[in-house]
Amino acid sequence: MTAKMARVGDNLCIALCNKLMKRVHQNVRQSSEMVFVDASGGVDRHVCRVFLFMTHSAAGGLPVRLLITSSESEKVLTEGFRLLRDLFPNNAFFGRQEGPEIFTTDDAEAERKALHNVFHDSTLLLCSFHILQAMWRFLWDAKHKVEKEHRPHILKLVKRMLYAKTEEKNEPAL
Repeated sequence: MTAKMARVGDNLCIALCNKLMKRVHQNVRQSSEMVFVDASGGVDRHVCRVFLFMTHSAAGGLPVRLLITSSESEKVLTEGFRLLRDLFPNNAFFGRQEGPEIFTTDDAEAERKALHNVFHDSTLLLCSFHILQAMWRFLWDAKHKVEKEHRPHILKLVKRMLYAKTEEKNEPAL
């Protein structure tokens, strides 16, 4: 089975797993460690969302699964993620059937709740790119009244905090 489809009310979920994705699950250890979930929207006239599940490797990102939905609601995404789980080979996530140790996502609440509903043993982390992107948008949004000359310094402080290995490394230099 390489695809499954389900309806949730008037919404549609399509889960896909091709041969390459199955081989990544079976042969790439990193698929048991961390999977990045990236969502794109408005890719067709029906405004469907595409969720691409990828893991890291020495060769770059490798696809693990693909989900297409007509809604971003928690209910629809939970059903879609269940369909994905049902497509996994017996040795999914390099033998870690319960899912990867970590899912990295953006800050979409319904997506994060749905992932937790289906893969409750996995830790959910926010993607550093999306954290910095959100901070950049906050700083440039006129309603927050952040002075233009302060924006680079504030972003630098947020980066330092984000990438600090220890609390001590996060302390500002005196």
